[in-house]
Amino acid sequence: MKMNSIYTYSEADETDILNTLKRDRNWDILTNDATIEKYKIALKSSVTYVARQDAVFCGFIRAISDEGIALYISELYVKEEHRNSGIGHALIERIKHDFQTVTVYALSDEDTYYLKHGYRRIGSVFEI
Repeated sequence: MKMNSIYTYSEADETDILNTLKRDRNWDILTNDATIEKYKIALKSSVTYVARQDAVFCGFIRAISDEGIALYISELYVKEEHRNSGIGHALIERIKHDFQTVTVYALSDEDTYYLKHGYRRIGSVFEI
């Protein structure tokens, strides 16, 4: 049985996240030479959680806080070999659990994922 763990991001996770995103062309906007240093700061200053399975990096979620009004999921990323195993859903549930007093939204270009999990579309975002 594999042991899953979701915890708050620390700089020790930076290399795993950046190396994973660099291998995926769709994420170049965050990891190119012009933005990578800013993204490192964003990882630290946002609400970011990391998922590991038996200590192996599986994915992460990063959300932007609107100072107690709302929380906006900006990135949800699960490595391809760990997809469809519930990790993405577990990351979302952790955010919902830890931020019960605010509405959580997802900024998404993966609408089918959020629709599949029953989240409600509100304009161009999903309410979690």
